[in-house]
Amino acid sequence: MLRLTEKDLLKTSSWQPIRAHSKTLTEKSLVKRLEKHIKMGLINMLANIVTKTTTLKKMVLAATVWALLSSCSEQTLSCPVSPNIADLTSDVSPIHDPSMIKVKGAYYLYSSSDLGSFYRSENMREWVLEGEVFAQLPAWLKEQIPVADHIGAPDIAYYGGRYLLFYQSHKSNTCNAATGLATNTTLDPSDPNYEWVDQGLILRSEPFYEGVDIYCGNEKATFNAIDAHFTQDSDGKPWLVFGSTIGGIKLVALDPQTLQLADEHEFITLAQRWLLQDDPIIEAPHIVQRHGYYYLFMSFNHCCLDDKTQYQIRVGRAEKITGPYYDKSGWPLYLEGGTLLIDKDDRFIGTGHNDVYSESGQDWLVHHGKDPAEAYKAYLHIRELNWDKEDWPTVCVKN
Repeated sequence: MLRLTEKDLLKTSSWQPIRAHSKTLTEKSLVKRLEKHIKMGLINMLANIVTKTTTLKKMVLAATVWALLSSCSEQTLSCPVSPNIADLTSDVSPIHDPSMIKVKGAYYLYSSSDLGSFYRSENMREWVLEGEVFAQLPAWLKEQIPVADHIGAPDIAYYGGRYLLFYQSHKSNTCNAATGLATNTTLDPSDPNYEWVDQGLILRSEPFYEGVDIYCGNEKATFNAIDAHFTQDSDGKPWLVFGSTIGGIKLVALDPQTLQLADEHEFITLAQRWLLQDDPIIEAPHIVQRHGYYYLFMSFNHCCLDDKTQYQIRVGRAEKITGPYYDKSGWPLYLEGGTLLIDKDDRFIGTGHNDVYSESGQDWLVHHGKDPAEAYKAYLHIRELNWDKEDWPTVCVKN
């Protein structure tokens, strides 16, 4: 099997949108900026094959490659998927972006909502809404983003003797976003020691230009500071994987004590998609270790377009947590790769934003799905996640 490496194709983590409004650009300067944009990543390699190619031809070549790669990324799942074990008559809706953990015989699940909803179950099937993590949005969050109105994509983990809840909020439909961290010594609200202590800001993405709030990051990189997932490598080193669309999926090292960004950190691009397509969204990363690999799960496409929703879970793997990650066909995730895991379940569409939970040797895919019959209301889905003979995850029903 042909496997593309960084030596074959340049990494595209340096791709940037054009840094200006079209209204302020002359035709000449726009062409120059477009040419600079095209001369990066895969386009750079292809354009240099024909050294005498004109600027216009390079632009046409870029558009052609983007179109071809975007069409190649379309996949379908032809097998029946493992059943959702969550009892749809219990408190399993509305649940968005679920993250689950088990503590002392009880399962706790956290969901996006105004203040961060959490649920409890004794068997992973019947769920009861327990309450909200926050009584109000943290003061630092309202100071950073005054229009912030929710606690999004809460990610629950246990590390260093306490429970971690990474969460995000952002200005709607922008990458003006922030990720924060809250900690607790217990998840049981009846425990007298139960108290979420907010640790404040961990990661911030701000617009580079006033009025252009879909192009963000910080002084080191372009990124969107949402959908953070806490993970550790085989040496126990803590990492944060995060991102949505602009800048792709990023990985950054954390300080093992403070859980702030490590002093000597860099933002590593693990996966990304071409921005110049109808639906370039890539988000909701989640990393697990299995079978000697790191598996990166992520969601493609827009989550919430009603009948046009094509939200789905894709996956790739790498030998190192820092990558490079490849899909099952050997295509790199930093060039729009990703093997389809699930894109629908019976009447439910928009099956995405997953967690992976493991117990007694069985992995479970935890995610949400939208029901068109209920105005696309989001429901919790929990289904068996198995592994094929080549050690790739699958939700297909075993023969």
